[in-house]
Amino acid sequence: MALFERIKKQAVSEWAKPQKHEPKTKADAGTIPQVPLDNLSFLPGIIGQTTASGVTVTERTVLQLSAAYTCINLITKDISGLPINVKKSDNGGWKNLENTPYLELLAFPNKRQTTLTMLQTLVFAYMVSGNGYVVIIRDKTGAAINLVPVDPWNVNIEEKNNGDRVYHVTERLLSDYRTSIKSEKGINRRIREEDMIHIQSINIVDTTRGNSPINLAGEVFGLGLAAQETAARAFNNGSYFQGYLKVQEGTKINSNKQDQLQENWNRSQQSVTNAGKIPVVPSGVDFVNTGASPVDLQLLEAREQITKDIARMYGVPLHKLGFGDSEKAANLSQQERSYVNGALSCITKQIEQQFNTKILFRSDFNKIKFEFDFNELVIPDMLERGQYYAIAITNGFMSKDEVRELEGYAPIPDGQGSTFLTPTYTAQQDGTGSHNIGEPKKDEE
Repeated sequence: MALFERIKKQAVSEWAKPQKHEPKTKADAGTIPQVPLDNLSFLPGIIGQTTASGVTVTERTVLQLSAAYTCINLITKDISGLPINVKKSDNGGWKNLENTPYLELLAFPNKRQTTLTMLQTLVFAYMVSGNGYVVIIRDKTGAAINLVPVDPWNVNIEEKNNGDRVYHVTERLLSDYRTSIKSEKGINRRIREEDMIHIQSINIVDTTRGNSPINLAGEVFGLGLAAQETAARAFNNGSYFQGYLKVQEGTKINSNKQDQLQENWNRSQQSVTNAGKIPVVPSGVDFVNTGASPVDLQLLEAREQITKDIARMYGVPLHKLGFGDSEKAANLSQQERSYVNGALSCITKQIEQQFNTKILFRSDFNKIKFEFDFNELVIPDMLERGQYYAIAITNGFMSKDEVRELEGYAPIPDGQGSTFLTPTYTAQQDGTGSHNIGEPKKDEE
């Protein structure tokens, strides 16, 4: 622990010193490297918080905890794999646009990434640091033409007296783009708030940036890391014979022989390869068993409880982490919907709103919108879909062609699938029990 404190003090003191910036190229001239000294998490893996369990928790060490990595990885992959639709208001509803520059923007966000990898970078940064950043690159007309994600540890936020924000960003990928201030070049840029997509978690103190969930729940992660390290050390030190050697009364042993005896014992028992071997106790020495079994040392119940706590914190169903194998399929389906509503939609809604307010023009408000499509993630089986489509067609709120479009089929020729049906038992009756409510025919008068 003393070594870590020395590293931490040295790192902070070095970064706190005034830095002289010598531009290596003309492109770097006139730019000042921005170092977010107000947030010590800019040194991930080095600067962190020491928990009551004695473990130092950082963004990097938490990813070594299987439950945390699984939850972060699941949410990141599920969101980045969702299609993003561009929809247009159409006769009181919303219809997918098939020919719009916004689809090209989503298909080619920047010269290096696809939409999937761009969203992976954004969501993973949000899950780990509590903040996700994407710089919007615009053309001369102000239209968005590129989206460039930025490492959250390379962003410092300046809030002016009038409430306007300026994001000081260091990102190599920005070198070839013109950003908010057209005269700036190189990797260090100042980005205006309207050109920065910023999704953030809650923060009760500083509204300019979100708090890392790892910092907010550091004790939970610290306890998990401590239990995991204890289990690892149990295997490294020999997982069968736990105890100590006691010299019998009347037996004389000098310090050199004692050290040699201890070294020989450790060599024969430590590491996984020696686990379970039958030891030979020297004469004049007794082995005292401490009674700690491998199950005790691995803290199985504690680690299982910590896994459940982390899953609840991220809103991930337990069956995705290997629990609840005996649960019914109906319950699993409910958990999947809860996972979408509780863990995913709170992130996707932020991204949608940021896209809608900062990528679209003001004139497009309530006319065009970005929307994540969850259908592929929670798509039911063939039987459930068939039952739903049958109800939808019979009750007249979907046509046959609309159902065929959802299933990837072509429309029925001659427009025969575009009509909407109405069930006869819901028709207005004339009081006689008959469904014929039209004008009476002449021969019936």
